[in-house]
Amino acid sequence: MGLRLSPHNYSPSVLSKIVRSSAREPSFQEASDVLEDLAELTISPRQASHIAHEVGQQLQTQRDQQVEEFQAHTLQPRIETHPALAVVEVDGGRLQIRGQGDGPGAHDASWCEDKIAMLATAAITPSDSDPEPDLPDCYRDREYVEGLIRGMSGAGPMGEPTLPTEPAVDSTTSAVEDELRKKPELLVRTYVATTCCSEHFGPMVAAAAHRRNFMNALNRAFVGDGSAWIWKLHKQYFPTFEAIVDFLHVLGHLFAAAKAGATGSEARWELFQGWAEACWKGHVHRVIEQLHALRDNLEPLPDGEVERLADDDPRRILSQEIGYLEHNQERMNYPRYRQQGLPWTSSHMESTVKLFNRRVKGSEKFWGQSGAESMLQLRAAFLSEDDRLERHLKTRPQSPFRSYKTRENRKAA
Repeated sequence: MGLRLSPHNYSPSVLSKIVRSSAREPSFQEASDVLEDLAELTISPRQASHIAHEVGQQLQTQRDQQVEEFQAHTLQPRIETHPALAVVEVDGGRLQIRGQGDGPGAHDASWCEDKIAMLATAAITPSDSDPEPDLPDCYRDREYVEGLIRGMSGAGPMGEPTLPTEPAVDSTTSAVEDELRKKPELLVRTYVATTCCSEHFGPMVAAAAHRRNFMNALNRAFVGDGSAWIWKLHKQYFPTFEAIVDFLHVLGHLFAAAKAGATGSEARWELFQGWAEACWKGHVHRVIEQLHALRDNLEPLPDGEVERLADDDPRRILSQEIGYLEHNQERMNYPRYRQQGLPWTSSHMESTVKLFNRRVKGSEKFWGQSGAESMLQLRAAFLSEDDRLERHLKTRPQSPFRSYKTRENRKAA
């Protein structure tokens, strides 16, 4: 028979098992089941939730204090060594938040974005010249590319005329792409996550980077998908980091442009291949010129009416993709990034978002605002590779609950 616990009766080792299971498993019910099956601990999902959120709130308080110190210029790095390469990657996930003041359940729930950052030290191997000047074979494999794009944006294959708006859940991977993702090799990864807006998220990421002495790294890179809010964060808090647009997201935009710029799957694939090769080689300006020419050959755009065109109107799609490439052109010098040994894809970040989504995202998962925030802190601490959660559990503020004593010890007493 398993140990039966209450919120007022647990030991540090039992607490650690509850917290880790609650952070690792997709739900508190599954955490409860795992504890019962593997640790012979009987605890209800509600009790596990209560304990997990308490620890998450402590981590949130710790994070907010760190941000205050950073903004007051009193935050000190935890380490003195200067990383060879510091990498910051930023993206967003999805989760459902209940309406303000609502109790448990799905009352007025809506999908919201959680913002996530991965901070990693990495090995760096610069080269005398571009070590991979030609577009990798995996990006010439049509089946692979269509699976990759479908996983990122939900877009259908080249034979379909329109782009679905909902992203797919999983992306396609291959041995070749897995090999590419290892460049450069990441060493220690830590994470920041929040439901707050980008204005509050920025100082959180900056404080975490400062704590790891990233600002004094010998080489620094900041990778994002090209969204305006990400580059605003970069400009404000990471101006000395090389800004790099994730190449895989660029492929997604080229894919959409090719579908809008030609008819027939073969013609579209040929366009995409030429543009992918050009961007890989750093000739983004050539792609922009060709996109302008394609758009100009279509029916003239009404003045100031682009946003009123249908979503699948080729003129609208081409205009959007031209804007994306023009806005991000200066952050797409991939030959130089590869030569310097810097990352050119945020594929690690894509995996990170999925790791967070696995715990907080689901059609049946509805979070209160405070509960979502505390759970994100717990998940971030659990995933981080700096023993953050272990250190916190050993040094956490005195719990209001009594220390657990085993049934045998209570009888002996």
